Amino acid sequence: MSTTPTPARRLVEAFGDCETMAALYTDDVVWRLNHSLAPNIAGPHVGKAAVTGFNEAVFGKFYDPTSVTVEINDEIGGPDAEGNGSSVVRFDIHATSTRGHPYDVEYVLFARTRDGRICEVVELLDTLASAEQHRGNPVGVPPGTDRDDRPSRERSAS
Repeated sequence: MSTTPTPARRLVEAFGDCETMAALYTDDVVWRLNHSLAPNIAGPHVGKAAVTGFNEAVFGKFYDPTSVTVEINDEIGGPDAEGNGSSVVRFDIHATSTRGHPYDVEYVLFARTRDGRICEVVELLDTLASAEQHRGNPVGVPPGTDRDDRPSRERSAS
């Protein structure tokens, strides 16, 4: 088993650092999220300028970028010898929203690479938990998260 982080993991671990994220992309990168989200969020965001603009908006408008940490739960795949392939990472993101609310949501991110750079990203998340947590409601907090403000039914189920 390789100890080299997959492209998906490298991207997720750079969350909040938009300059590092941008360095991982091809010029024609495409990023999209769940189709149930508003089109300006869901995308697709096409091209490096659009994707980096989207990343900067997310980490500037929704989160305190200095508060963002990720906990990797699973990681599979990776590029071949030519730098082409796909990788997937399942992770929990921990942050503070710009409204001051704790944010702890589970995500899955797929990254496809070409010539060693990320050319496509599909990011999937618990959209209900995300929306509610941005409002200050601790819905859908991943089990084991160091938060005691979840409703008791969620704590007892974890």
